[in-house]
Parts: sequence; structure tokens; C-alpha cells
Amino acid sequence: MCRRFSRLFNITTNKFSIVTDMCDLGWEEGGEAWSWRRHLWAWEEEMLEECRTLLDNVVLQPNVPDRWQWDPNIHVGYTLRGAYHALTLTDTHIPDATKNIVWHKQVPLKVSIVAWRLLKDRLPTKLNLQRRGILQAANTLCFGVWQR
Repeated sequence: MCRRFSRLFNITTNKFSIVTDMCDLGWEEGGEAWSWRRHLWAWEEEMLEECRTLLDNVVLQPNVPDRWQWDPNIHVGYTLRGAYHALTLTDTHIPDATKNIVWHKQVPLKVSIVAWRLLKDRLPTKLNLQRRGILQAANTLCFGVWQR
């Protein structure tokens, strides 16, 4: 929340509060969770209303740890196999939503790069290396370790 609503975070007096503390104090309009160093400007009030709207959908469950959920398989969670299937089972056109997921700032950069290369068919697979002339088509074995 401090990234998405950085302006509000900069002027709040309770920067070290966590979501459960904010909920306990009350994050509805007029709730004690909102305490500012100064009066909010009109555009900051609109930003606060957007933040409150997002928080309306939050349901906190005591004694349940937070975790990220991978939507394609909500029962298993995130797996590389699930990500691979989600990325490869799409048609060749890459929808904008997929691009946003691949380049999301919370996805590690190396994962984003592999996913992007996969979507663009730029992974160094044997077939791609043959197409680029790096491997000869007659080679049936992959080169794993160079031998002396």
C-alpha cells in the first residue's frame, strides 16, 4: 500500500502500522487508522477514497498466514509447471494482461525474462538453436558438458 499510495504514506503519522493494526483502528471514513501530519488536499482525499475502496474487499482471518495465490491452480498454488502451462497454452498473440503479469514489479527479474523469452519463442531450445544455425540439424544429442 505504501507504494501504490505513496503520497498518502508520506504524510501519514502511523507509517509503522500493519494492515491488522489499521483494521483494528478502523479504516472506514473517519476511522482512527487515518491520521495525517496536515489536512489532505482534494486530490489526496480522492486517493484516500480509492484506498478505502480497495480495503473494503479485504477480509482478515486471524491465525491464517498471508500468501500469494496463483490463479490457474488455486488448490496447488504456484508451480513452475503451472506457470509453464499457463504461458505455453496460449495462442501466439500475447494479450496485454499477460504482459502485465510477466513484467509485474513483484515478479523477480530473472523469472520475467524467462517468461518473456518463452512467450517470444526465444528460449535456447534445441529447435531454436538449429533454426539460428548454432546447432547442425544432424546433431541428435544435446551438448550438456564439454569434454576434453
